[in-house]
Amino acid sequence: MKVELRIHGVAGASPGSVLYPGSAKPGKLLEDGVRDGVGFYRPDPQPTPGWLRQAYVWGGLTSGAKTRALWLLLLPFALANIAFFMTPHRLDPTRERYKPLRKTIDALHRLFSLSLTTTALLGFTTIYLDILAWQSSHTPFGGPLAWLATLNSHDIALRLSLASLLPALALALIWLLSSRTWKSTDQVPVPEGDLRHGGPLLARRRMWNGGPPVGRLRSLHVGFGFTLIAATLTLAEPVAWLLTAEAVIGAIIVLTVAFPQAATRLDPAEESPSGDARDAAERERPKGRVGGRSPLTLFCTALRWAGLLVYVAALIVPLGGPGKQAAPGPLPGFDPMVQIVFWAQIGLIAMVAVGVAVLARGGGAQGGQRYGRALWGLAGPATMLMAWAYAAAVAIGAAFIAAELVGAPAFSRFEVPTAIVLPESFAWALYAVPLAVLMLVGLAIWLWVTYRRTANTVNDVIVGHYPEKERGRVSNAWAAAALTDRAQVVFATIALTAIGTLAVVGVILTGRMDTKPWTPLVVTGAIILIVFLVALMVVGWQAYRHPGLRRTVGVLWDISTFWPRSTHPFAPPCYSERVVPELLTRVNRLIADGHTVVISGHSQGSVIAAAVVLQLDPADRQATRLLTHGSPLRRLYSRFFPTYFDTATLKAVQTAAPWQNLYRNSDPIGGPVDDAIDRSVWDPISPPPDSPIRGHIDYYVDADYRTALNSLTTP
Repeated sequence: MKVELRIHGVAGASPGSVLYPGSAKPGKLLEDGVRDGVGFYRPDPQPTPGWLRQAYVWGGLTSGAKTRALWLLLLPFALANIAFFMTPHRLDPTRERYKPLRKTIDALHRLFSLSLTTTALLGFTTIYLDILAWQSSHTPFGGPLAWLATLNSHDIALRLSLASLLPALALALIWLLSSRTWKSTDQVPVPEGDLRHGGPLLARRRMWNGGPPVGRLRSLHVGFGFTLIAATLTLAEPVAWLLTAEAVIGAIIVLTVAFPQAATRLDPAEESPSGDARDAAERERPKGRVGGRSPLTLFCTALRWAGLLVYVAALIVPLGGPGKQAAPGPLPGFDPMVQIVFWAQIGLIAMVAVGVAVLARGGGAQGGQRYGRALWGLAGPATMLMAWAYAAAVAIGAAFIAAELVGAPAFSRFEVPTAIVLPESFAWALYAVPLAVLMLVGLAIWLWVTYRRTANTVNDVIVGHYPEKERGRVSNAWAAAALTDRAQVVFATIALTAIGTLAVVGVILTGRMDTKPWTPLVVTGAIILIVFLVALMVVGWQAYRHPGLRRTVGVLWDISTFWPRSTHPFAPPCYSERVVPELLTRVNRLIADGHTVVISGHSQGSVIAAAVVLQLDPADRQATRLLTHGSPLRRLYSRFFPTYFDTATLKAVQTAAPWQNLYRNSDPIGGPVDDAIDRSVWDPISPPPDSPIRGHIDYYVDADYRTALNSLTTP
């Protein structure tokens, strides 16, 4: 018997839309191994004689629960994580070149992720410790947080201690939530089978099982977070031994994060696999040690509790001293702390960019394909910049809102004696906001001009295929889809704008210039940033209430959480760590029952399908076929993730199983993969006139889909 196993793409899908596409009267649906709406479904009765149709529905993992709307706050962490997987490797047939450099870049990625956790917590401490606890004691204050101002204003230690509980609770909450998702996704057991270490990275079954390393990184981030809050408290009331303890614990955590074994999936207690140049990128965990605690894991756990302990000490010790009033101005030592983090992040991004530029030399379009590496291999550092900008925007915008609630925000007490003084670096950073808006307007104009030019070109190409009255809408659809190939220009423009802004801010801050921020531009930036935050909250709230919008927002997580949490443990959980093992187990079972299995992957489902095919045992591959449609494998994944989806990897998929790929020129996401397997599908179908332009959807209803499905199973 032949089995068609369908895997849907981004934005989720209902079982009925996958099993009965375009049907006005869908039949019954039978659940098969479904948990929390995720799992396998079968139609009853089967719609095609001689075929067993099944669907694997996984959209609930990224857009099902209402709490997924809150993941918008975790987007910087997700971006930092996928930037790690964008790093190109210099691979020869038998070894990896520049391996020490690549390992150094990996460590820098982990340190940058730690700095993003720091940025988020500095945002909390700016609001609660600096603004609401310290500076508001000199400012008439009302509103929903008035209870904080009613405390004894002459006992600043008590105010700071109480205010610090809020960022500490936020850290504890994300610790709890990340621990829960870690237990449900990162701890999925490795399926039985051939656990070889050679070949493409996607062929490694343990790539999707990251229990111990994710747990270690989580402990280190939590420990560093508590240490940071403790340091902010101690700077206001310096205690020598506390400052020393905080500095020592913080330094040890930073060094441990940079240590390669902290994030490798090969447990330090086990012997490393020999003879493979790529083993360090895999982050393996040996089978049978789910929940096992190596000495390094115990050490990271100890650092977590040490950070919590030093925070408790910083919370309690100052309360025993004589009460005193807060000095005018910002929290002592806070502005230098912000600048240290700022410069550390610039340095980390710059070092990663230089290292990646070395690794990316010579990388272009491979094997005669039309797509080269995105941003010439520098997509990773560009994504890091975007993660940093998003995190900084949220932190600075929230600080401005808090300052407006309790007083008048300013960057110097000399401007307004009773002002809430924000770090000067915030003012210069706000310069980037209007510039970013102008950049986006310029990009929109350029994309529109490009779209019109492309439409005119397409119109000449389709003259012989469509009647004249159809050409306008067809050429417009094809031109709009082609804009995806301009993503590199958009990324490059955003990155260059960010780099230019950072350079200007850096020169001003280091040069100790007398130049003051131009108030109108700063105010404009602050207003835009506040509007952005309000819009973000509105989108999050609406996504919480409406499943349709939640699925739309979930597209972000469909793409970003395909990858394991390699650098940031607080990123949204990786759905592939559940999806890939479940699909692999199902395909193995179907083949063992004597079936021929055609894995049909649409959009992001084609990426999942390719990973599953590569992980099949050689004996099982003989009864497996692959049909992809609307696939971003070459168009997006090969460009942005060249190490994991290079030409060699895609050739390995072709070797593993017979493969056909369908694509449309009207599809903004899917595209060709390889001439040997590609089949272009005309869209719209003409005649009849006015037939719908399907773009990225409904490949299942095309006659070409059924033709490809049958040809894959015809001897």
